[in-house]
Amino acid sequence: MNKPANKIIDPKIDRILLQSTGRTLEELIVLAREDDTMKVLNVYRDWLALWEEATRDTKDRVIVTLDGRDTAWKWSNIKRVAYDLPNARYTVKAFPKPTSVDKFEHNHFRKFMPYFPWENGWITFFDRSWYNRAWVEAAMWFCTQEEYDWFMENVAHFEKSQIIDQWINFIKVYLSITKWTQKERLDLRKQRIRKRNKISPIDQQAQEKWNYYTLAKAKMLELTDSKDAPWMVIDSNEKWLSAIEIIKAIINTNTEVSSIVWKKIDLTPDKWVVRTAKQELARMKKLWELKTMKKEFHFRELDQDWQEEVDSIRKRLVFVPKTYSYREKRMR
Repeated sequence: MNKPANKIIDPKIDRILLQSTGRTLEELIVLAREDDTMKVLNVYRDWLALWEEATRDTKDRVIVTLDGRDTAWKWSNIKRVAYDLPNARYTVKAFPKPTSVDKFEHNHFRKFMPYFPWENGWITFFDRSWYNRAWVEAAMWFCTQEEYDWFMENVAHFEKSQIIDQWINFIKVYLSITKWTQKERLDLRKQRIRKRNKISPIDQQAQEKWNYYTLAKAKMLELTDSKDAPWMVIDSNEKWLSAIEIIKAIINTNTEVSSIVWKKIDLTPDKWVVRTAKQELARMKKLWELKTMKKEFHFRELDQDWQEEVDSIRKRLVFVPKTYSYREKRMR
């Protein structure tokens, strides 16, 4: 999406509107457009409440992961989707710095599992998921080559064995935004006092390392898109459209409910907003984004102390595939 052209607005009109409403003409136009979109979003929310009510007595459970660049409206989409939803479970957890055991193979996945929707009719939203390893950690050089490679080799098995085979519906969302949109939102965070607490050191490097994030995005979409767990790429440059598409995907997980809802509203994914992984990669190629991305990551060098600790863990622990956890080896 290109940066919109500057609008020519009479300063006198703006001055009059500021005095009477406290807003400029452009701000009033945006609010009017958002008000109309909000009405549409509320219609979809009402039908999502029907989905939630209908699934109380069924085994339907849903995991929705939202990944994307900083300011891609991950948490904002969760709030818009689940607003007034009685029994929605929110898993918006900032995990602390991983311990050596957390870093050790399957434990990267295991820390997310306690927050899966184990009760019928519930939804678990993840604001950033296990793909943080393939995404932020790779782009910001926080992980090693070994950690990254292990993740990419095993993530498909984890999703199939711990989510799909457990009869949990899985909606894997990547929220896509333009570089200009991200810059605008980052600047807004700095300007508004109530948004300043959202600024982190990582946010401040988001624009600087844009091309590393593009590399991470391309590799993630190409290597982790599967038949069992396909990526759903949603344009998140507009505030409300992405939330509507997520609601559509959730309702469509229950064929009985969706057949009823289809008679009232359209649940077809908007082709101007939603793309598959292959479509997104083709779009990135067309827009020359793949040409400008970095060619490789600068992975963190192996720390000798960390390696020694991992070696000691390997000697005393044994991996249990069923639970994706470790237990102490039994002494003979």
